[in-house]
Amino acid sequence: MNLELTNQEKDMLVLVLENFIPDLRAQIASGVKHDWRVKLHEEEEVLKTILEKLKALK
Repeated sequence: MNLELTNQEKDMLVLVLENFIPDLRAQIASGVKHDWRVKLHEEEEVLKTILEKLKALK
């Protein structure tokens, strides 16, 4: 699957993810139920991977 983004779109996605991931981390640490915490950890890892891929784009 390919996704074409303008530089502006890529930069905006990076900014959104950089701001959202710490909020997600705080939510995980806030003491949510174990099952929900596991799901949030999985989502965090996927988002971190996407962020890394976006940052690697030139």
